[in-house]
Amino acid sequence: MRESMASRGLDCLLVSSRENLRYLFGFTGSNGCAVLTQDEAVFMTDPRYDEQSRSEVVGCEVCVTTTALWGLAASRLGTCGVRTAGFEAEAMTVATLSALESHAKGKAPDIVLVPVQQLVETVRAVKDEYEIAAISSASRLVDGAIEHARSIAQVGMTERALAWEIERWLREHGSGPMPFPPIVASGPHCAHPHATPCDIEFCCGDPVLIDIGAVVDGYCSDLSRTLFVGEPNGTIAGVYATVLAAQHAAMSGIRSGMNAVDADALAREVVRDSGYGEAFGHGLGHGVGLAIHERPTVSSLSKDVLVDGMVFTIEPGIYLPGVGGVRIEDTVVLRGSEVQTLTRSEKRNPVCTTC
Repeated sequence: MRESMASRGLDCLLVSSRENLRYLFGFTGSNGCAVLTQDEAVFMTDPRYDEQSRSEVVGCEVCVTTTALWGLAASRLGTCGVRTAGFEAEAMTVATLSALESHAKGKAPDIVLVPVQQLVETVRAVKDEYEIAAISSASRLVDGAIEHARSIAQVGMTERALAWEIERWLREHGSGPMPFPPIVASGPHCAHPHATPCDIEFCCGDPVLIDIGAVVDGYCSDLSRTLFVGEPNGTIAGVYATVLAAQHAAMSGIRSGMNAVDADALAREVVRDSGYGEAFGHGLGHGVGLAIHERPTVSSLSKDVLVDGMVFTIEPGIYLPGVGGVRIEDTVVLRGSEVQTLTRSEKRNPVCTTC
């Protein structure tokens, strides 16, 4: 991180993102900030997290205060001899920045505050073996949850009921809080990529799109499967085959050192050649780690380069209004220059029950 700060001309970084505080210092609470310079690191929190921070936080000084955290941060800026301090523009609210600037005027008047983006996140994008092991454990949980869903989905069940059964299964089998509410959509509702489960009942032949995540030791997994309650009709069956082929093309073609935009194109070309190019409206994937969406971004707009150690999703989809939709998503890791899947639940046979 200090090398990255120096390359941006920063003497100091003010860390406020919860994920970045956990990544850099180990803190899992909800209120904290840190001042990181080339010579020191200071973590600050309030008395609610006194004992917790002293047991969790490593590699830096811990300060517990009853006053405003950003007032204390401004005081440290004034005493540590730095001139240029970056703050996390994506994590800091306008109100918090205003408070920081107000405190800095009196305690560190010569400090120049600079907004920075994706500084810690760029370092976080490449995972170590500990992180990959945690994501692998979370991936086994979502695999199990999908198998549970396959075993209970049936005609007449509602989206909302299945979503609850999945969430309950995940929590009972060891997941932390859901990284996002489970997505369950059926029939034409599957045309909504991020549908909210409702009281629509499954009908014979319906696709049922499920998108779920789990958390183990703070690290997330992400998985989508499209199941069928009974045999699918011709149109949606063909769509499923196209999406599966698109995912296979990406998984087999991605290599370390590839531009993310080229990885996206591997799947997008298959979808486009099948006549559904306009129906694939989102990127191929996203990084997964302490956040459910993080670097790298795998899309036609991305500037990221994929390298070994990155964990991300591969999730092509086709969505047809009034008909339905299909998404197939796996969490993968780049190792030895090739994609290795961390989520492994069945996708060749999507029919989960007969009518």
